[in-house]
Amino acid sequence: MQTVTLGMFAVGFLILVARIAWFWFKSKSSRNWNLLVPFALSVASFAAAGACVGGLLGTVLSWVRGKLGLAGDWVLEKGTGATPVKATHSAEFGTLNAYGAVLMLALVIVSVIVWKTAKRKPKKEISWGAPCGLTLGPFLGAVTIIPLLNSLGTETIGKFFQ
Repeated sequence: MQTVTLGMFAVGFLILVARIAWFWFKSKSSRNWNLLVPFALSVASFAAAGACVGGLLGTVLSWVRGKLGLAGDWVLEKGTGATPVKATHSAEFGTLNAYGAVLMLALVIVSVIVWKTAKRKPKKEISWGAPCGLTLGPFLGAVTIIPLLNSLGTETIGKFFQ
């Protein structure tokens, strides 16, 4: 069983809101949507990578997501006095199949290469997109990114193995 918390959702949602607000209000005259591409790539790849149910990547990212969720719960409880809310779902809330996992690994590799070769600004975008995608993945990735990767992987890569 995997547990998702309101604090976990709050961390990802607040990073997303801060990034969109910063983009919208900071660059009023020229809102170049291409500036959000590194952030969006990082969010998508880490939301997908967070769906790994095992292995080294899945274990590490589940641990990191749990710690981010604890931090978000702590901030909600200590900062606002709100009671932490937990929801328990089965592990099937966003599991990648084998073909989707190959595409997810490609996304993660592209994100890492972009991060390694990027200048300061895109590197910061990718760095903020990682915890955002990781914590929002169980909520948004389960209904959008994971089914898309699974079906795309099955229709492309899976055709060679059937």
